[in-house]
Amino acid sequence: QVLVTSVSYSHHFKMAEVAAPLLLATRPFQPAWLMSMPKTQAILGVEAQKVAMVYKHHSAVKDKAAASKVSQGVINKVGDLCRLLAFQPQYQAQFRARPDVSQGELIRVTDWKLLTPENYDRTCFHIEVDVSGTGLEHLVNGAMGKALSVYATNDADKVMEFIQHMKLDPDEIVSVEDIAPPSEDGTVVLTSVYKLFSQYLDLFGKPSREFLKKLFPFAEDIMEKVQIAELTLDRKSEDFLDRQARAYTYADYICAYKSLKIPVAKYVEILPTIKQRVYSICSSSDYHPGKCQLLVVREDWQAKGGDTKFGLCSSFMTFLRPGNVCVAHATHSVMQIPEDKTAPIFMAGLGTGLAPFRAFIEQRKHEKNQGHRVGPMTLFFGGRHAHAEYYYRDEFEAFEAEGLVKCCNAWSRDQKQKVYVQHKIMEQADDIWAHLGREGSRGYFFLCGSKQPEKDVFAALIKIFETKGGLKNEEAHKKMESLQLAGRYVTEVY
Repeated sequence: QVLVTSVSYSHHFKMAEVAAPLLLATRPFQPAWLMSMPKTQAILGVEAQKVAMVYKHHSAVKDKAAASKVSQGVINKVGDLCRLLAFQPQYQAQFRARPDVSQGELIRVTDWKLLTPENYDRTCFHIEVDVSGTGLEHLVNGAMGKALSVYATNDADKVMEFIQHMKLDPDEIVSVEDIAPPSEDGTVVLTSVYKLFSQYLDLFGKPSREFLKKLFPFAEDIMEKVQIAELTLDRKSEDFLDRQARAYTYADYICAYKSLKIPVAKYVEILPTIKQRVYSICSSSDYHPGKCQLLVVREDWQAKGGDTKFGLCSSFMTFLRPGNVCVAHATHSVMQIPEDKTAPIFMAGLGTGLAPFRAFIEQRKHEKNQGHRVGPMTLFFGGRHAHAEYYYRDEFEAFEAEGLVKCCNAWSRDQKQKVYVQHKIMEQADDIWAHLGREGSRGYFFLCGSKQPEKDVFAALIKIFETKGGLKNEEAHKKMESLQLAGRYVTEVY
């Protein structure tokens, strides 16, 4: 029989916040004749040393716990886990941060930089993780159609506040087989209550009416049971939508009704798991071997009532620093640089939509350094203010000075009249027609970022085909369709 447990030291000791899931196999005692073999005795000697080291560590932990006035019950639980870890090979132990994410890997942050001014109304930052020696090492080239899926964890203080409010034991070990089905027969998946709510369940996510249908049976007070159930009815839709506008979370609903008595094992049935958030990779792994870099903006919005709310994953990454770890895996992206190294490339990046194009330029820089001839690149970058939102300015100016890329930036609020990327695109009409529209041209056009300007960029290209190519409107649209089918006009908007 095999146990898969999500084991980490108690949060009371302020150890690493990421759980270390453990795979344990229980096996019968070996025959007596096996115990007499020299090899067996040697193995047992090694294991005895391991137990001694674990005992020494456990004693140190107990001393620290005593100084911190941690309960004896918590100390005993940690001791049990230490004893299990001492015989990891025999128990076939495996450590995993998210057993339910089979392709996920723990990666370490190596760099974090704020890119916007500290007092600016938008928080945008650069973050780098080390992927050397992992399964991600050759799968995270942002120029080769790759993005990074990141799994956040919930805020530790808010999780403990919820656990205490619901009178749960954060160190209780619970089964999460419903979340992470075992990969082998006879296995069991376990974690602590604290890790269940911090790493697995989307406790502070946005609920649906289906959640309320699952919730009301756990209310012991009949009036509260009715109140919760009524929110699922059409006649109460206005009340439910008001709560949605105020950004009510799963935790808000659960804590609002005092008579709710939810067994720990049932939380996995009523709450969804934390899902990945996908980020464009802003680096070329050929240019930065063993590294993966992201350009991220912290998502925020005003809820009804005036409270500022923040996105889970972007907030999680906002507070990561070198040495911290997170769970991630590679994901497909449509932003893939052409195989033809000499093909002209036009790139329109809006805000953090700049990310894949930094990777494109780095890839061409790497290829140029390798002695290859590379084609021209034109970057149309749109933002509000150059002083605050010209991300990687020094890099782009250096690349432009080298002749690798032509930068056509649109700062909408740096002058009296509004200037957007479509205006800058029109200024390059001759080059765009020559390399994208003219018969026999080999150029590509990529657009990444906010969905809102997509139609304006499309309209600008149509106008260029009409004015510079002499095409009728219908012909210009057919030209755009053919470019899309050929993979020469590619968009990734959100």
